Amino acid sequence: MQFKLISHALCPYAQRVNIVLTESGIAFERVDIDLSSKPDWLLRISPLAKVPVLQIDEDVALFESTIIAHYVHDVCGGDLLSANLLEKYQQLAWAEVASEVLADIGRLYSAKNLEQFTAAMQSIERKFLIVEQELGRGDWFAYGPFTLVDAAFAPAFRYFNVLNDVLEHDVFAHFPSISQWRDRLLDRPSVKAAVSDDYDEKLLTFLKARDSLVGAKANKH
Repeated sequence: MQFKLISHALCPYAQRVNIVLTESGIAFERVDIDLSSKPDWLLRISPLAKVPVLQIDEDVALFESTIIAHYVHDVCGGDLLSANLLEKYQQLAWAEVASEVLADIGRLYSAKNLEQFTAAMQSIERKFLIVEQELGRGDWFAYGPFTLVDAAFAPAFRYFNVLNDVLEHDVFAHFPSISQWRDRLLDRPSVKAAVSDDYDEKLLTFLKARDSLVGAKANKH
């Protein structure tokens, strides 16, 4: 089978799929598109006109990152999802927590006033407190191997390479276990390979274009 990942340079959900494919040892072609000028063919393969989309042999397309990850696991096996049914669905549930963190990050950099900004930051920190208490003593989210949960959180953590500098605030200061986990994730080859070398520069440019508090801070950075 041939695989093509339709992506965007900054999309965290596309990063998630990129990580999953790499961890599973699947060779794939990646095509980044401009979401501000979506190609007509995108709607034909993605009903929501969003990325990521995984094309399989050009004939079939899967969309939504968690669905794609589940498919990749079913095809390739491995450790991304547990063989234990209950543990597997717990992992899928924690991956959704990562998705909610990403939604909070979107609200954070889009906030137009201090009230919206504070609400988004507090929501992130509440979730991080829960995750901090959940983390085990191993290198990854659970005690065992690298899983979908790790792949899901890595793109969220990557945002803060830039956001911490722009905000002059270390979001992880009160979450030492998350901070260490984040360092290990961002140093993992599959996570590094999920973005281009100029990702931070592209993200900063994106933030500067936002009509928001974060956008204003980014333009002073």
